[in-house]
Amino acid sequence: MICMDENITEFGNMSVLLNTQSDTSYCIQWFSKMTGATVILTRKASRQYQVTRKWATGRELDDVSSEFTHANQAIIHFLNNVDIAKINEQRIAAAKYHCINLFVKAEGLRPITNLNLPKPRLQEAIGKKVMVKSTLGNNNIATGLLLQLVGNQVEIQVNPDDSYDDQPRQKFYTKQVSIC
Repeated sequence: MICMDENITEFGNMSVLLNTQSDTSYCIQWFSKMTGATVILTRKASRQYQVTRKWATGRELDDVSSEFTHANQAIIHFLNNVDIAKINEQRIAAAKYHCINLFVKAEGLRPITNLNLPKPRLQEAIGKKVMVKSTLGNNNIATGLLLQLVGNQVEIQVNPDDSYDDQPRQKFYTKQVSIC
């Protein structure tokens, strides 16, 4: 689902919008002009959230989606997976803070004070080629494209030459992954 609304807030080369579809459903959309990718947080119904990453059309990659039953998990996953390529830290913080305010308002929560927005390791590498090392760090076991951050793991579309277990998308611990 791509949300359309005329109420778009611009933050340099990215834009954020909220589209309220009913009393129980809404979506927050983050679009990056630099990468052409869109990340969407959708509340479908009570306790049903989905975060979807739509790649730029030229990337020819399938969308990446994650389902959640808790609002806090969904907003954290959303903020950890938005594109922050070539954007200064102040604009990133302002855009993320704006997303949180939209989220709080849409969920009917109290405003959040003393907000701390850490930047997850590898967030800037989403959509880039990465290398996976063994748990001991002494062997390269795979290379591929970083699709999303999932807690303390990353989901990677592994190069066909490197995939073991014949699975094109695999998860690894973030400590095993580095940018090529």
